[in-house]
Amino acid sequence: MPKPTPAAPADVAVSESFDVLLREVLDETSRRPTPDPDCTLTFDLGKVLTAAEHALNSTRHALGPGDTRAYPALWWISGDGTYLMSNGIRRTPNTRVPHGHWPHIVYADGWGPDTQPSTLLGDDHHETLDLTHSTDGPPLITLLRTAHTDGATRCLLHLPATATALQLTLTTE
Repeated sequence: MPKPTPAAPADVAVSESFDVLLREVLDETSRRPTPDPDCTLTFDLGKVLTAAEHALNSTRHALGPGDTRAYPALWWISGDGTYLMSNGIRRTPNTRVPHGHWPHIVYADGWGPDTQPSTLLGDDHHETLDLTHSTDGPPLITLLRTAHTDGATRCLLHLPATATALQLTLTTE
């Protein structure tokens, strides 16, 4: 007589069936996206500074998910590509630049539109980078301006596998 297979604990069975349902609803039937263990995103510093200045010069600012107050910021977003974007709101037409992108968006090198962001912290990731306040040094806008003045050309966001915070490097290439 065959041994009965032990039943999975109820919470595991519910979790597995919920994951299947969620993947089906999201049309992600292959596998759950997993972030790269260690990744560095590279951005054009001049374009990042332009987006940052746009946020600073705007009189109103959009709130990101989880934000409770509006302030000048860059949003780091993984969606249709991976990019930094000004949260500034100006009374200007919502026009696109020549290649069809929105202005004040800076795509990471190799992570432009139509790239698969699910390998990098999942799709629809959002993080707010405050430009004017810092708890551990000069504000981000000061770092960007100083680096640009000193001749830096690239802005690198490093996501260490084990850290809980981003590491910013401003350099020349």
